[in-house]
Amino acid sequence: MAESGNGVTKNRLFARLERLFDVAAFADLWVLVAGCGSGGGQVALQLAMSGVRNFVLVDKDKLEDENVIRHVCGLRYIGCRKTAAVADVLRDRNPQVSVKQFDCDLMDWPELAEEVGRANVVVIGTDNEPSRYRLNEVCVETATPFTAGRVFTRGIGGEAYSYRPGIGGCLACLEGVLERSQYRDGVREIDLVSEEERQKVYDLEIEEIKDSPGLSVDIGFIAAFHTRLTLDVLGHEAPSRPRFLRPIAHNYLVWGNRAVHPFSKDFQLQRMKLPPQNGCRVCGGPDEGEA
Repeated sequence: MAESGNGVTKNRLFARLERLFDVAAFADLWVLVAGCGSGGGQVALQLAMSGVRNFVLVDKDKLEDENVIRHVCGLRYIGCRKTAAVADVLRDRNPQVSVKQFDCDLMDWPELAEEVGRANVVVIGTDNEPSRYRLNEVCVETATPFTAGRVFTRGIGGEAYSYRPGIGGCLACLEGVLERSQYRDGVREIDLVSEEERQKVYDLEIEEIKDSPGLSVDIGFIAAFHTRLTLDVLGHEAPSRPRFLRPIAHNYLVWGNRAVHPFSKDFQLQRMKLPPQNGCRVCGGPDEGEA
């Protein structure tokens, strides 16, 4: 039996999961993780611990001191590229993991469409609207599924979403529906406002908005939902769906960590099934015959 560098038998890593979950189903699938911060890093690690072996990691930043307290990578990685740090953590959990690293800005990355088109799913873990919408457009163009996660300001809660071409709406569909729904009512999330409003907020140094996005445990709830939706998409992409991985009917989840408006109680969950929306300027809405 093959052994890893620290003496752990490779084919024993998933021994206690094999009767419950077919981890081999994901062995040949590729996941592109866009944004290797506190959220994206957690999702990548959970996917590796669920049998995913092939990753493309994209992030332009290095790990700073203030990142460590919420990140999967510890103090020894300070100053390292986030892609390299996360890749090392993934390989530490499973030496069979294969990683391609791109230390670049998604908005200026010439290989974006090519790499997205090769992936079975894109995990959107970036922290700004322009990059999310750029990825949304490219995923629609290449018919690549994606999942997205976001933590609301101060970690009061967050949201997770999955897109499967032709079955669920894209991010533009989601935003249009949310404008007319209760799902984000009252949430002061800096990424939901315009760039002009964002600049005003930062210039005024309003601490409520400039505050960190919550404790690691607050982020962890959203990362867990984000991971679970990603596994669901991978289940559809796999040659055969893993045992006991039942399909999830809803593709949008809003989670409240605390009883802070708009949430009325701790650990509150809202969910929605969002199909493609008629007249969407990005994905074009439902196919003919589906409307």
